[in-house]
Amino acid sequence: MENNEILKKLNSVNWNFDFSIPYGAGMLRPFNCRKYYSYPATFIPEIPYTLIEILSQKGDVVVDPFGGIGTTFMQALSLERIPFTFDINVVASNVCTTLYRLLDPTIDHENIRDLLVSLPERYNSVVDYACQLSSCRAELSGWFEQETFNELAYLFVSYDHLEITLAKAVLELVLSSILTTLSSQNKGWAYIADNVKPKPDELRRKDVFKQYLMSTTSLFNDINSHLNILESVWEDYIDFYDETARTQRVFDNSILMATINNCSVDLVITSPPYPKMIDYVKSQRLSFCFYERDFHEYVQNEIGARYRRTRKDALESYTKSVKQHIDKMKLILKTGGYLCLVLPDYDDNAKEKNRRKAISEIVNYCFELGLNKIFELGRYIPSHKRTLSIQWATLVNERIFIFQKR
Repeated sequence: MENNEILKKLNSVNWNFDFSIPYGAGMLRPFNCRKYYSYPATFIPEIPYTLIEILSQKGDVVVDPFGGIGTTFMQALSLERIPFTFDINVVASNVCTTLYRLLDPTIDHENIRDLLVSLPERYNSVVDYACQLSSCRAELSGWFEQETFNELAYLFVSYDHLEITLAKAVLELVLSSILTTLSSQNKGWAYIADNVKPKPDELRRKDVFKQYLMSTTSLFNDINSHLNILESVWEDYIDFYDETARTQRVFDNSILMATINNCSVDLVITSPPYPKMIDYVKSQRLSFCFYERDFHEYVQNEIGARYRRTRKDALESYTKSVKQHIDKMKLILKTGGYLCLVLPDYDDNAKEKNRRKAISEIVNYCFELGLNKIFELGRYIPSHKRTLSIQWATLVNERIFIFQKR
């Protein structure tokens, strides 16, 4: 497709997505990973879905170097592109991996679902399941009311005894997804990131099994619905998935460490971490405890982390890291391939002067590398679609940049 035709299509889109799309029964639609896992500052699936439709063809390779829970990855897979995704946060990568595995049309979804929804039936309220936990998982107790935590502990113990690999992965996803909801700390991800546990008088009893069953049932219903649509829209989806699954595609490390061949990627779509805004790793503190893993080894590799906001070199370090990733993106792109960046558009005032400068430096670096900008558009984030709950960290506007490798 010629660039002038691409521009017409890009300019015809309402990139704010501040409306409801009337998808009919059986119509292919974006897959919303955020429905199954709350992860801060993920972009809406309509953005990568639309970009992939316009800028690539079936069978093209699509990469997201800051993949998070797999928003770009799942749209690429659904549109029969070859996806790759990278993220240094193992919690996020595991979410993406499990959702990806569930879209395998050959597995027995009903059997796995029935196994998982039956787990609460064997709970015995007189048993102290919490005492069976490792010291790492026991640290979670301070976030929950006592009976609530005992029910969670039962599900943790059940998780340890599951032998079916995929069932265990799905249970891990569901448990990770409901930890924050069941916690008595209801003030947002930053309080969890900063290890601010609820006070004793703030502890509230919550129905673990109701939330667990609702999340599990919703996940399987949506997966089955999406699979049915994929198989009806793409006649060769089964073969496509089988071929795709033979190669590792979800990585819990930096793309800087990847062995992707140079000039092998058709399209890169990503939204790098925004400077001094989010603690992606620390925000998953509860899940890391459940995983029995130390999050500190991941924190040091995080880009743009909020906890570094008071350091004098925070923005300098941020721009340097993002530039390194853009270097890699250019290397792996084919000539004629596209690089799509979703970046913050900070207010033009003294308070945001330095962060605006950092983003401008990143955009200018793309020009310095010889990338050709073919599209730029500002979008506002509708309030009902913002994932941040902290006033000082909430972003209202973003810009979408599309560059082409010459």
